Amino acid sequence: MRHSMNLTQLKSGLLLCSIAIMTTFGADLLRAEVIITEGEESIRVEIDGELFTEWQHKAWSVPYLYPVIGPNGENITRHFPMKKGVPGEQEDHPHHRSIRFSHRKVNGLSFWSPDTMRDGRTAKIDLVEVEKIENGETGTVVLKNSWIGDGKPIISEIVTLRFIPLEKHQVLMDYDMALTALDEDVLFEDEKDGGLSIRVAGSMKVADRKTKTGDGTIQNSNGEINDEAWGKRAEWCDYFGPDPSGKMVGIAIFDHPSNLRYPTTWHARTYGLLAANRFGTGFFEAYKGAKKGDGDYTIKAGETLTLRHRFYIHHGNPDTAGVADQYAKYIAE
Repeated sequence: MRHSMNLTQLKSGLLLCSIAIMTTFGADLLRAEVIITEGEESIRVEIDGELFTEWQHKAWSVPYLYPVIGPNGENITRHFPMKKGVPGEQEDHPHHRSIRFSHRKVNGLSFWSPDTMRDGRTAKIDLVEVEKIENGETGTVVLKNSWIGDGKPIISEIVTLRFIPLEKHQVLMDYDMALTALDEDVLFEDEKDGGLSIRVAGSMKVADRKTKTGDGTIQNSNGEINDEAWGKRAEWCDYFGPDPSGKMVGIAIFDHPSNLRYPTTWHARTYGLLAANRFGTGFFEAYKGAKKGDGDYTIKAGETLTLRHRFYIHHGNPDTAGVADQYAKYIAE
């Protein structure tokens, strides 16, 4: 009897040990690993061995993140103009390239759509150096860029991208930048076209520009929807809709309280564009009596403007994804 009890205890112990081992390995499997790799044409970000995004710094005159893989394994930003002929996509605004930060009038130069400038003027942003790469449960890459106008560097930019995997393949991505004016003052003129922007996948847009139909929704932290969100100040804004597989996903952009003119105004377009733009007061708040030029901002020579944002790439809509709760965590950090 004593031997039988010992055998039973031994079996119970082995079972508990097995459960403990399975739990340990299960926990490890839930901890996604971020690997960032520097290549000649781009900087690749992988989460658990799968592509999440790439920093494209050689493909065009200014850099952008593309593709951006959502929680269902589908690209959730527009392919055009990197890929053409994709069903459901509008082939307009070729400068709306996935995710990027830029502005239309910087000392009179367009970093928003550099290909459209006339009179021989040029604007480009070059990668100077990859200052740091850190891999692990959180991945970080720090990039030093040079904003060059008419052949002369005017801004030194430090971009910090931080990738934080969440459950169910959702991701937080910090996009922080420090813009330092070099030898001369740099004027960001009052202009609606600019800021940290994303052009969502065609399946996610609120309304096609031709058919006026779509299945997406724009919602900001005030509860304003679609066209109502254009030009309004809000702590965050979320663009959500079906990804190419038909499953509901969203891309929320968070504005940090330390930023200039917080909360920012939003260039939110129902055809698929969303931009956190704090330099367009004369356009966005004309209904309040704002005038052209009210959004001007000058970075004095040698001084730095720091801006912090976070993307939350999630399943579902803002309510089911807890966007407001994620924003509260962000500003509490």
